Amino acid sequence: MGNGLINRLLRALRLDASLYREVSAPDGDTRQAALVVLLTAVAAGAEGVWVSVSGAGLIAITHVAAWPVWAAGIWLVGARLKAPNGEASGFGQVARAIAFAQAPGVFFATSLVLFWISAPLWGTVRTLISVWVVIGTFLAIRETLGLSNGRTLGTLFGVGAAIAVLLGPVSVFATFWALFPRHSIGGIVATVSYGLFDFNLGLGLIRAVTRLVLPAAIELVV
Repeated sequence: MGNGLINRLLRALRLDASLYREVSAPDGDTRQAALVVLLTAVAAGAEGVWVSVSGAGLIAITHVAAWPVWAAGIWLVGARLKAPNGEASGFGQVARAIAFAQAPGVFFATSLVLFWISAPLWGTVRTLISVWVVIGTFLAIRETLGLSNGRTLGTLFGVGAAIAVLLGPVSVFATFWALFPRHSIGGIVATVSYGLFDFNLGLGLIRAVTRLVLPAAIELVV
């Protein structure tokens, strides 16, 4: 199998489990992994162009910053769930595999067209892409750390839940801060919180709460 970036991106899109074992090898190419994260960061930022160019840039930067955060969480949790006699994987190995799991995120750039055609259509496509990323992340964790399916799910959603618990209150507070009155710093903090959470579990759970539930509650109160 070829080890060029394009070839590996295509294998990641096909959810080729052997790819994650390959890129997580001790001599894996971290530069390729970083390029994948950068590509998906630009695509993720494309969603924010509808609001502002600066917002798009912030989303892209947050996406890149979320990479080591998620990789560290998965490495720390997954390593403790691994069988005692199993070979330990290093942080860099996990980080490379997690990076390639983001490959389907390049299609987030389609928001520039789909959102103009139909917001509900784009919402559906975004959810499908997010599920695609979650499946890729599941495979990356399982193949890199050598965990069972159950422990892999536990690692993925356990880390996601921990990040949500830590960032949820920050997101809610920042959203209120941005609305009463509208405050740019609050919007920045909220965007960063969303971006960190959405890196691997890009289903927009916190975003849905803060964008739909909170404004509705505010209207009822005010």
